[in-house]
Amino acid sequence: MELRLTLDDDLVKEMMAKTGSSKATELTKEALTMMHWAIDEVAAGRVILSTDHKGGSVQRLAMPALNKAASLVKGR
Repeated sequence: MELRLTLDDDLVKEMMAKTGSSKATELTKEALTMMHWAIDEVAAGRVILSTDHKGGSVQRLAMPALNKAASLVKGR
């Protein structure tokens, strides 16, 4: 499938620099892969968390699309 997106140039360049991606297409594929995984996780009733290297400072990933995916599974 071909997608055409309009994204903030500075945001994409920043993410490409932070990941070492040489192409926006490569970065987009990686981002969609991660989103696919995240949707599967919340659909399975899991919560996605981030911590510092010692396991402290826990942060929960919150995104409208993930909340909707979790709600759709609960509604089945």
